[in-house]
Amino acid sequence: MKQLSLRPLSWTEEQRNGLIAFLLGFGSLLLVLLPILIADGGYYIYYGDYNSQQIPFYQLANDAVRTGSFGWNWYTDLGANFIGSYSFYLLGSPFFWLSVLLPRSWVVFAMPFLLCLKHGVAALTAYAYIRRFVRNPKAAMIGGMLYAFSGFQLFNIFFNHFQDVTAFFPLMLIAMEECVNENRRGVFALSVALMAMLNYFFFTGQVVFLILYFVLRCGSKDFAATFRKFLVLLVEAVLGVMMACILLLPSALAILANNRVSERLYGMDMIAYSDRTRIWRILLSLFLIPDVPARPNLFSSDYAKWASIGGYLPLFSMAGVIAFLKKKDGHWAKRLTILCAVCACIPILNSCFYALNGSYYARWFYMPILILAMMTAYALDNRSIRWKLGFQICTVCMVGFGLISLLPTKSQNKIQWGSFAEYPAHFYLVLGACAVFLAVAAYLLHRRKNRKPFLQLALICTTGACIASTMIVVYFGAFTPARARTYVDQAIDPEQEISISVSPDDYFRIDISENCDNYPMFWKLPCMRAFQSVVPASIMEFYDELGITRDVASRVDLTYYALRGLFSVQYYYDQIQIGDTISDAVPEIDLPGFVYDTTENGFHRFQNTAYVPMGFTYDTYISTNQWHTVPKNQRSNLLMRALVLTNEQIETYGDMLSPVQNDEIRVDQDAYLAECKNRAASSCDTFSYSSKGFDATISLEQPNLVFFSVPYDKGWSATVNGKEVPVEKVDTGFMAVPAEAGDNEIVFTYHTPGLKVGALISGTGVLLFVVYLILCRRKTTHIPKQSCCPSADYAHSAEPEPLPELPDILEPDSKTPNRISESEKNM
Repeated sequence: MKQLSLRPLSWTEEQRNGLIAFLLGFGSLLLVLLPILIADGGYYIYYGDYNSQQIPFYQLANDAVRTGSFGWNWYTDLGANFIGSYSFYLLGSPFFWLSVLLPRSWVVFAMPFLLCLKHGVAALTAYAYIRRFVRNPKAAMIGGMLYAFSGFQLFNIFFNHFQDVTAFFPLMLIAMEECVNENRRGVFALSVALMAMLNYFFFTGQVVFLILYFVLRCGSKDFAATFRKFLVLLVEAVLGVMMACILLLPSALAILANNRVSERLYGMDMIAYSDRTRIWRILLSLFLIPDVPARPNLFSSDYAKWASIGGYLPLFSMAGVIAFLKKKDGHWAKRLTILCAVCACIPILNSCFYALNGSYYARWFYMPILILAMMTAYALDNRSIRWKLGFQICTVCMVGFGLISLLPTKSQNKIQWGSFAEYPAHFYLVLGACAVFLAVAAYLLHRRKNRKPFLQLALICTTGACIASTMIVVYFGAFTPARARTYVDQAIDPEQEISISVSPDDYFRIDISENCDNYPMFWKLPCMRAFQSVVPASIMEFYDELGITRDVASRVDLTYYALRGLFSVQYYYDQIQIGDTISDAVPEIDLPGFVYDTTENGFHRFQNTAYVPMGFTYDTYISTNQWHTVPKNQRSNLLMRALVLTNEQIETYGDMLSPVQNDEIRVDQDAYLAECKNRAASSCDTFSYSSKGFDATISLEQPNLVFFSVPYDKGWSATVNGKEVPVEKVDTGFMAVPAEAGDNEIVFTYHTPGLKVGALISGTGVLLFVVYLILCRRKTTHIPKQSCCPSADYAHSAEPEPLPELPDILEPDSKTPNRISESEKNM
């Protein structure tokens, strides 16, 4: 009987090396996360965006996919285009679709293992890319680990979905190299399609980087670029984008109107950063383990706390990179690195990687970091490269940062020493760890200088440094077991059931207190509070009209109490803070109309006695011209009395409503509660919803506009009593339709904008891709397969060292002959 082995005889040596690279990446992160998983009962609870977005989004999206709800999502903010909102986070990710195969109750538990899988894939793909330029496979494995656990990666564990992009990005460069140097057709188109579907935000930067990469590689002897091959790459890029349009086009249409996309840089902001710490933070991130998100340490700043500034390479820091730069004058990697450094320091060039967006991000650093990892691996394996200058510069930088941390600060007329860093203990831990790593790296290079085997030991030390660096970042940010347990009990744990629920025929919204972003997503309750960056532009327009900041989240202060009536909020959940004194007094909330109902799941629940069901009519309207004369702090209350209409809408529907009088503009609390009763009296008799839209019935004494607090979106269409009617954008962000006197059946239907056209383009792209491959198969003369490192331009003089053996699951059958061919032995 044939025995099962992790070392099948049919595998080539390179395939085994690739498996080792993957297992090193996967296992290293798993070792870091295991203590947290054990302490938190199988959950991985980090902090910030990971808890508030990544975990609930995986749950929400899994529920949507399992029920086929790809249209309108009622559990995201006030409602959102599901594909448009979640394609940025997870819809194009193969890792997310793996989670869909699991039982729903397993999804949250699977997330840390999927994160480990992403790091394993990143180490594997980076290894495969770096192997083209490095002769010794262990040096390439070291480079793969440096990429998979770089400072950028460690910072962005906070943003779980960024790891999807970094895991597959090396495939784009591999595909370009294969197309140009080996005439391999189709792989570049497939890599473009994958990355475009994976995340459109990062894809824009990848387009810029690949152009720079191609242009600078063209001067290299190992890059057989011609104008014909450039055209081939261009054709494949177009085919790849076409094949991705099923996600790419709906995503583009969903975000084009977002004000965060339309921000631009002007004047001095184009050539210099206004934040004086930014260049220092970038420099710091190259030589030291990165700060964790939202907690800049040595160079504290209120700006760009989540910009993903990170570039440190575990163990070696920038020593290998500097050594490479000193030795390889004119090398394409050196030119590309210098160009990227210039781009990082000049705002307008930095923004080129994000379609010239005015907001600062460093979320393109992973691309040059892959080149830095390759340079380090190359410098390790090429004995002609000396590292002395690299070690000297890294040492000087670390000493310099240490001295900066001792600078005096002045607070309340008192001078303090040693408090320059925001978190001194953590800073000195980072500084000490990086100093030890650099000393170990120097020892390894000393062994190389003395002609002793060192790459095997270097791979082990690199893996250890990756694990230690990740621990320093992750453990500083992770919730304590007690806080994690509270979060699990209140937000995630299915045993902690919320006693209310919505159904397709019984719709209402809730609101929740601060620091509980997206809890209702776990509870399957629509909520007006949401932490989601990609929502309909109409939501942002609406809040802007009220003077409420809506950038990455909808967090409406209690002073805007009238919005609870407008949005059909029936319950408010107020979190009981740990340590609050238990009192026999009935809990209260500063929201007119809300009274205490019950206490459950660590929350006081309040019910809205002035609840207004979804869908209602008005007696009066206010023109947009008059609306803009009303102070912003009075507008939310006015929305319960009058419907905001444009001049064109007034011409069409003005006879259905009366204009609001000047003395009716100011609405106090009592008047607000009275208006809630009026709106409830004129509300729909029934309301039912699904991802395809919603239905409502209403009886009217005279024709009127029926208002729904559903965000306006171009994908909506409507019929009343079977007759198509226009969907009007009212109140600067919501929808209304005209209805006749008597009984009315209103049907709103939602079609994701761009989905059908995108699917058609994708289908066409697939067909053209197949035709393209057939034509290439007939006409292309393939270049003979080259060695595993076709671009290595140095004579490797190191003694070969044995790679780690992969253990057999069972002992091999002694009767099974060894069938390794002579060609495999010589690889």
